[in-house]
This record gives sequence, structure tokens and C-alpha cells, in this order.
Amino acid sequence: MSLMSQLAGHKLEYIEYDIKSIVANINNILNCTRDYGSFLDNFGVSDYRYLSTQEDIAKAIIEEVDQNIALFEPRVVVNEITFVEEDKDLRLSFIINAVLRNNGQPLKLFLSPVADRLQVRL
Repeated sequence: MSLMSQLAGHKLEYIEYDIKSIVANINNILNCTRDYGSFLDNFGVSDYRYLSTQEDIAKAIIEEVDQNIALFEPRVVVNEITFVEEDKDLRLSFIINAVLRNNGQPLKLFLSPVADRLQVRL
């Protein structure tokens, strides 16, 4: 944040912008298919259609999401990722409880697949 913004009292806007930047980065990471969308090792989420149960798929996705955020979004510390069961269309949804590393502000993200992509929202 610039000195002029700090003097003008725009700290809240900076925090909101930082959160939007974090959400956008996580969204980009998780919308990438592992081994296809980036030259970085372990970047993105694998295709788990070969796994037989919803629980196995959810467990594998939780592990990869946690790993990806730890590796590629250093501004966030993940506390917990919870699988949310949905009855319709066998969709997998997750809630990520995290905190911002610099100030400990809680951050709750909701991941829900839409058209074979993961969307991250506040």
C-alpha cells in the first residue's frame, strides 16, 4: 500500500483488495489441472474421476487443495478443509477455514464445482 493511501486512511480498502487478490490466486490455482496447466510441480488439482467413491475423491481433493495453498499462496494459513455433502448432481463442495498470515484475520472460503471447475468465493 502506498504512503498516500495509508495517510488517507484507506487501510480497509487495502485489506479488501488483498483478500480479493488471495481469492483470485486460489481460484487460479484450483482451476488448473495438475500436470497440464503449469510447468510447476504439484500445481493444480488432479482429475479424480477414476476413484470409485465420493469419500475417496473428497479426501484426495482436500489433500491437494491443502498442499496447493501451502505451496502457492503464502499469504494464507489453512486451519481446516471440510467436505460438505450435497444431494444434487453428486457435487463435491468444501469449506476452507484459514487465516491471513500477516494479521491473523480469519478467512472462510467455499469451494463448489461448477461445470467441472472449482470456484472460490468468500
